[in-house]
Amino acid sequence: MTDLHSINAEQRRYVLNCGKGYSCLGFDVAERWRAGYLKWLNMPCEPVEIGTEDAYNAYCAASVLVAAHSRRTGEECPTQLTPQLVGLEGKRVEVTTPSGEKSRFWVGKSTGWVPIHLEIKTRRSYGGAAAYVPAGSTVRVVANRK
Repeated sequence: MTDLHSINAEQRRYVLNCGKGYSCLGFDVAERWRAGYLKWLNMPCEPVEIGTEDAYNAYCAASVLVAAHSRRTGEECPTQLTPQLVGLEGKRVEVTTPSGEKSRFWVGKSTGWVPIHLEIKTRRSYGGAAAYVPAGSTVRVVANRK
C-alpha cells in the first residue's frame, strides 16, 4: 500500500495519508493484526522488524490476503472481535472494569471482512463506537433484545 506517510519511532506509530490529513496505526497493533490474519488463514507469520517500512508492508500484504479470502468465500475474519462479547450480539451487557468502573450497552457487530464489536448505547441508536472491554473486566448480560 502506498498510504505510509512516515514512521514515528518515538510514539511507535505509522503515520498514514488519509484524505487531506493523516491517521496513525500503532506498531504493536499492526503486528498483532498481521499475526492474527495469517493465523486465521493458516499461513506462516514470518518475523519482521517492528516499526519498519518492511513491517508495515507485511501488515498490508496480510490485510490484502484476508480481504481477498473474504471476498472469495464470504467468510468474516473474527480476529478483531472482543472475545468476551462473542455470542452476546443483540444483548445488553454491563462491563465492570478491574478498577470498578461500569458501563452498559447493547452489543452490536460491524459489517465487513474484519468485523468488530460495537457499543450501541440505546435501542434507538443507529450505530456506535468500538466496544471497549479492558483485560480483566467482567461482562454480565442485563437484557435481551425483544
